[in-house]
Amino acid sequence: MPQGGLLIPKTKPFRSQAYKDWIRTQPCVICAAPADDPHHLKGVGHLSGAGLTAPDTYLMPMCRGCHAAVHTAPEYWPYQWEWVARTLSKAIADGVFVLSRRG
Repeated sequence: MPQGGLLIPKTKPFRSQAYKDWIRTQPCVICAAPADDPHHLKGVGHLSGAGLTAPDTYLMPMCRGCHAAVHTAPEYWPYQWEWVARTLSKAIADGVFVLSRRG
C-alpha cells in the first residue's frame, strides 16, 4: 500500500450520449421543471473534483437553476446519492439500462 492512503486504480469513466439525452427528458430531481441541464455527481470522494467528471451513471436530471444552486451550495451534495439512485432506478424501469445476470 502506498504511503498516505489507498491506491485507487484509474478506469475510463462510463460515457453515454444516449443516456444524457434520456436524462434531459426527465423532470428536475429538485423542482420537477424540465431538466435541460444534466448534473454529474459533485464533491463526493474520488468521483469528481479537480478536473474530474463523474461517470455518466452518476448523472441526474436538473434544470439550469437547480444545477447552478447545487454547484454553489455544498449543503445539497449529500442529497445527490438519493437523486442518482432514483434516476438509475427509473432508467432501469424504462429499459434505458438493462441488467443481465451472468451465470
